[in-house]
Amino acid sequence: ATSIWDGTLYGAWSQIVYSLIPNVAELESQLLAFCQACGADEAVLFERATFLVISHAMQRKFRDEHRFEKISNIIKQFKLSCTKSQAQFNSMQVCSSRFSALIDLFTPTTYILVVSSQPAFRPAAIQLNIKNARPFFERHISLDMASSKSDT
Repeated sequence: ATSIWDGTLYGAWSQIVYSLIPNVAELESQLLAFCQACGADEAVLFERATFLVISHAMQRKFRDEHRFEKISNIIKQFKLSCTKSQAQFNSMQVCSSRFSALIDLFTPTTYILVVSSQPAFRPAAIQLNIKNARPFFERHISLDMASSKSDT
């Protein structure tokens, strides 16, 4: 069976979505500043409904170049499970001895993933940073979407 979660289709759709975002370089610059402020290794914006990557910024290289599609698939399956149990998915936190990751609802159209390999990473502090950055990114993304609509 073919689905959006086949690697080549996921990559193709992500590239299409990425190419439709106006000022993506500026968005990535702002995400990098967010990463630096949080002490995170990486920040990724996912489109809310499809979990396709909109933008990302990283301060260190990762070996798994397919991590976005894997994360997307895991979250989509988890969201489906939440829906079946009549629960709503808003955020998720995963911690191990090697990394911590936090996925949170960011703007009306996005989720943000923040990843850190630092032992001092504090998810509660990251959630506060997300909350404080949310209005800025909401304005930026809504302006991008308005600009995108006026270009067509």
